[in-house]
Amino acid sequence: MLEIDVYSLIFSYVGIFAFMMIMFFISILVKNNSIVDICWSLNFILGVYISFLVTSLRNHQFNLVQIILTSLISIWGFRLAYHIARRNVGKGEDIRYQERRESWSKNFYLKSFLLIFMLQALWASIAVTPVIFANSIFYESPWQAWLIGTWEIYYPTVWQIVPVALGGVVWLLGFFFEAIGDRQLKRFIKNPENKGKIIENGLWKYTRHPNYFGEITMSWALYFITFANTEWAHLLVLFFVAPLIYQILIRYFTGVPEVEKHLITKPGYKEYMERTNVLFPWFPKKIKEK
Repeated sequence: MLEIDVYSLIFSYVGIFAFMMIMFFISILVKNNSIVDICWSLNFILGVYISFLVTSLRNHQFNLVQIILTSLISIWGFRLAYHIARRNVGKGEDIRYQERRESWSKNFYLKSFLLIFMLQALWASIAVTPVIFANSIFYESPWQAWLIGTWEIYYPTVWQIVPVALGGVVWLLGFFFEAIGDRQLKRFIKNPENKGKIIENGLWKYTRHPNYFGEITMSWALYFITFANTEWAHLLVLFFVAPLIYQILIRYFTGVPEVEKHLITKPGYKEYMERTNVLFPWFPKKIKEK
């Protein structure tokens, strides 16, 4: 029978928000809110690690599905944090946060705390909710487990292997789009001949935001894998809401709109928008001559 370790849930979500509070005070010292972009991916790694460690240490057990979920989050998060750190460190505050610093001159610190750092903590909490819950599940009695001393290590049943395998394939697809998309953009920007131009080759030929498409795809993949670690229908509904909200946030609030607000002024970007899908990759549309 499955149970949920409530302490694991509490410590995980408290850890996510506490980490962002600490980062907020550091941002005041360095006078740079851009550090939140690096902290964002490290934060959901932290939440997932806490949930795994608290549950396993308190109950002397874990299962291989939890190991897989935690490993995938680690690969995703550390790669993203490394990529953003290489892009941002030493280059001052990002223009998005500079604009907010100017427009929020009154009550700047309060607004930064609530609307940047605490909001990012909330988004991170939503993004990894399925994995945190899956990591907080434990079994009341040993069943289909290896016994090593006082520890129980549960291995997946045949029905559990299916969502893990399917979710793993989807996750790899998402990771490919995010990692390759970021790499292609980095190379494009690094070339001085491309100054003032927009990237329209590689994955960027088929989607305006291959990195965001990859990120959303990975969040859905993790949701599919959590099917292997719970039998409760109401939790599966909750897990479904998490990647859905995450997708809506990236598409309509925190991701695409923020980026395209600055790109729309570049020559040729409006035409690029007309022929290229926002997220889901597909062949470019033919534009009728005006």
